[in-house]
Amino acid sequence: MCPESPTAVYGITMILRITAVTAICCCLLSDVRCQDQSIQVPQFLVQPLSTFQKYGGSVTLSCMVEPASAAISWRLNGDELGEFPGILISGGTLVITGLNNDTAGRYQCIARSPAGAMASVPAIVTLANLQDFKFDTQHVIEVDEGNTAVIACNLPESHPKAQVRYSVKQEWLETSRDNYLIMPSGNLQIVNATQEDEGTYKCAAYNPVTQEVKTSVSSDRLRVRRSTAEAARIIYPPVAQTIIVTKGQSLILECVASGMPPPRVSWAKDGADVSDHNKTRFLLTNLLIESTSDEDSGMYTCTATNGIGDSGSAFIFYNVQVFEPPEVNMESSQQIITWGQSAKFTCNVKGNPQPSVVWLKNAVALLPSSRHKISRRILRVNSVGPEDDGIYQCVAENEVGSAQALTFLMTTRTGTFPNLASERDALPPTAPLIPDDKQLLLKAQLKPRPPTPGLPAPCPPDNANILQSEAPIILSSPRTSKTDFYELTWKPRRNGGAPILFYTVKHRKVVNATDDWTVSRVPGTQHRQILTKLDPGSLYEVEMAAYNCGGEGQTAMMTFRTGRRPKPEIIASKEVQIQKDDPGTSTVSSIQSDNNRLSPPEAPDRPTISMASETSVFVTWIPRGNGGFPIQSFRVEYKKMKQPGDWILATSDIPPSRLSVEISELEKGTAYKFRVRALNILGESQPSAPSRPYMVSGYSNRNYERPVTGPYITFTEAINETTIMLKWMYTPASNNNTPIHGFYIYYRPTDSDNDSDYKKDMVEGDRYWHFLTDLQPETSYDIKMQCYNKGGESEFSNVMICETKALLAARKSGRQPLPAAPSPQPPPNRNGPLGTATLARSSDLPYLIVGVVLGSIVLLIVAFTPICLWRALSKQSKYPQGRFQPAAFLECCFCWCT
Repeated sequence: MCPESPTAVYGITMILRITAVTAICCCLLSDVRCQDQSIQVPQFLVQPLSTFQKYGGSVTLSCMVEPASAAISWRLNGDELGEFPGILISGGTLVITGLNNDTAGRYQCIARSPAGAMASVPAIVTLANLQDFKFDTQHVIEVDEGNTAVIACNLPESHPKAQVRYSVKQEWLETSRDNYLIMPSGNLQIVNATQEDEGTYKCAAYNPVTQEVKTSVSSDRLRVRRSTAEAARIIYPPVAQTIIVTKGQSLILECVASGMPPPRVSWAKDGADVSDHNKTRFLLTNLLIESTSDEDSGMYTCTATNGIGDSGSAFIFYNVQVFEPPEVNMESSQQIITWGQSAKFTCNVKGNPQPSVVWLKNAVALLPSSRHKISRRILRVNSVGPEDDGIYQCVAENEVGSAQALTFLMTTRTGTFPNLASERDALPPTAPLIPDDKQLLLKAQLKPRPPTPGLPAPCPPDNANILQSEAPIILSSPRTSKTDFYELTWKPRRNGGAPILFYTVKHRKVVNATDDWTVSRVPGTQHRQILTKLDPGSLYEVEMAAYNCGGEGQTAMMTFRTGRRPKPEIIASKEVQIQKDDPGTSTVSSIQSDNNRLSPPEAPDRPTISMASETSVFVTWIPRGNGGFPIQSFRVEYKKMKQPGDWILATSDIPPSRLSVEISELEKGTAYKFRVRALNILGESQPSAPSRPYMVSGYSNRNYERPVTGPYITFTEAINETTIMLKWMYTPASNNNTPIHGFYIYYRPTDSDNDSDYKKDMVEGDRYWHFLTDLQPETSYDIKMQCYNKGGESEFSNVMICETKALLAARKSGRQPLPAAPSPQPPPNRNGPLGTATLARSSDLPYLIVGVVLGSIVLLIVAFTPICLWRALSKQSKYPQGRFQPAAFLECCFCWCT
């Protein structure tokens, strides 16, 4: 054999060393990758929310965690919930079948995974209740004519906060109307008070959860006086006030002054005029602060002056404090600490008032000890060991909310993982720094853990052949009866050759296309998501997509509308029913204190367009929420299709009673879109969704033939003492399909023979129903119709007679009369052609004649029968046997009849 040379031995030795180092590095990288994949810190996607419910009502709490493999349990008042009477638990859903004193309390969702356990923020489930009004004497309120009067209502204790109603002129008001403004505080302000506003006012409290209504035991009497000169005085508030408001809510500071002449009111904050602040607006003499923040805290001064008197002015102070829910964040999300060293966690907490802070380890509260040094902001764990591994949470809570943040701690035998720690600076200053070349060797000593079951496999290095996922199929209905949340469900389609890692779900309210999306992320194994904190009766849009290793997939879209809150009955006592809410009024305020969300009106629904003439159209719309104050007017805008330019104002100052307007002088051969805005005292709404395109005809020499045959009235009914509803049908074929522009409706009292007494309403040609309003109670009306176009009017339709309801009938039954004009909704379909209140005029006279004749005969018989009997009895006395003689009776009757 050949002797080995030193050079050959050295080369072989170096090759072996390189091979060993390469093997160690491969094992090291493999171990690190497995270590990264083995532990996934859970995160809450949905946490349970605090709520109110009536005694015996059901409550559902939801909790969703990522990853979906995490085990979920529940706690009540700090104790683990197993089998508990009246509580059903299925994973992340907890249902209280019948709320009572034992099941009301503080609930928390606990999520457990290989990384540790964590607790959600507490959800307080409270029994809703409404206390009685305290006894109070009647107050007499005096105000100068032309000034604003204030009727105060001391609402009783209620959970949630009670909503106020007022009895005004024998009618219950729940929202502002005309010159009556119901303020968020519960006060009723009567603007420009006159002698007609004098009278008695009473308030009632309504609990939106229990649907109880209790009326005050006393009432206030308003007197409006006429004064020649009086110095300015502030009648509300009577003394300085301290107001607490949650950050982000709107706030109204009330200031009502009286005097003659009416005083001028101004506002200042900390001595400076508020007119320079963009967030403040004047609501009559009140001050509106939109979307409050920390900078809105301070001392506000309301000053009233009218130049009368020695002092010349009056003033009142408001101390405003803006409370802020806690905000929490941890300086690091993960830490890996060597055994024997110290771990330090820093929690940054904001909030007003100052939140209380509790530290949790694996969902269990930590107490100060020799190893655990706890302060409000910092937690230090000395001499860590394997028993300190887990999830650490910082939970902050104050009067207006709670929040939490978490971090993950892993301890090691001899080293650290700089790639898992957020920063090297997260280590305490006393921890010795380990050189980088030694950290690789220390990592190689760790044994990999098996991957967590149920998690998707990582993406392969070469994913060029993976396609993006197709759009999911959304299964949820576009309408729901739920008012403040929506359950979105779907099923996946083809995933493109790789498992779906997660879904992104975005939703926002369809009011303004520039609003931010609310985005949530759902695990790929989950096909259900609860969208929370929604507004009742509102339209929302949803976009969602699936993600796999190929990236974001195709987008699925849908819209849905939340349900409206039910309108409860208003009950004064157990025996007397005061009123049923009018279904045509605005929706009941939600539990989340809609009174604190005063705003401009909601955008009306998409308008519909119908032809009025060759160059004009009827624009018709339906309004939505009024934002807390009555709608004052509408405005209509248009835009020409396929032409540059902004929207153009077509007409404005449309009264709120009109929901249709004619737009004329349109260009022939041009396509238009229309939209509508609503305005109240707080401003104008966002524009409605644009109408469908409408093409104006390009022909101008068309000859219109006058329609000959008119419509046929099929139904009339008295809605209340001032309103009649009618329906009709019109067949275009009866006029050789001649187009019509609309209908004329004529009506007059039946006892009138003068044609000039007819009043005329005009409606669009695509309508089939109408309300006749402002009629006289208990009065019969003749109703007839014509159709018309540019060529003229048709013949009159059939004549119907309908009588309005009696005014006293509603009062005798203890009910308040319905409003004069009902909600403009289409009338219900009826099975028969005529309603019970409809009578054909041609058949009226014969029945009347027959009834009069028969009635007269009956009256004669009833009147003469006693006289005949008396005469017969007087003749009977002549017979000694005392027997009755029928012949005498018949003879008497014959004599009287002849």
